[in-house]
Amino acid sequence: MRRSTAPAAALFPLLCAAAALYAAPGRQMTHSEFMEKLSDMLESVPPPPAVTEAEVIELEDGDPKTYIFIRGAQAHPPTPVNFGGDGRLALTRNDSGEQAAAVYRNKDGTYDQGELNKITRLLRCRLTGKETPVSIKLVEILDAVEDKFGGRGLLVLSGYRTPTLNRQLPGAARWSMHMLGWAADIRVPGYGPDKVAAYARKLRAGGVGYYPDAAFTHLDSGRSRHWTVRRPAKAPRP
Repeated sequence: MRRSTAPAAALFPLLCAAAALYAAPGRQMTHSEFMEKLSDMLESVPPPPAVTEAEVIELEDGDPKTYIFIRGAQAHPPTPVNFGGDGRLALTRNDSGEQAAAVYRNKDGTYDQGELNKITRLLRCRLTGKETPVSIKLVEILDAVEDKFGGRGLLVLSGYRTPTLNRQLPGAARWSMHMLGWAADIRVPGYGPDKVAAYARKLRAGGVGYYPDAAFTHLDSGRSRHWTVRRPAKAPRP
């Protein structure tokens, strides 16, 4: 996978400025001292909050923008589009730590079904273990996002969901994108969901949900749209 040097280049002046704060007044910090302090400076960035898939579903449940209305018996998978990713994707499940790395696109632009099956397997329903073919357009979106932020893999909070896991809402033929294999809720290690959502919106590739309080981004291969959902404040206990 491609590794961009842009984030590191942009971060370097900031780290140098921060290093000056660590140095004693009247003298310049040496290279070795700077490297010793570097890990401390990076570790000072607060980690994202712990969140379960059940909490993710609760946040998304009932939000019309995460759903698709289907009049026919079948939903036709979106046409695959190359959004500039390198054809490689690395994913890690948040619930189990299971990992998958797939070279899903061939050099001639065709797709390797065996490699796509690895992604489908990793995105299976947590509750039932069932799988559904993942939208290739979604894979391309995830690939573009991964490459944009350094190509070091994505953390998957939720992928495919069966009706048992993702309650069907009342109404005719209303299905969650997750129930079609068209959506994934992700985190990019080292980057906030605001940056991930902002880049994904620029792609105009599908749905982009920004969940700042739970620190994740919803991506799907439906029509282009975006939204923000904040966790509602819990009522104080009497």
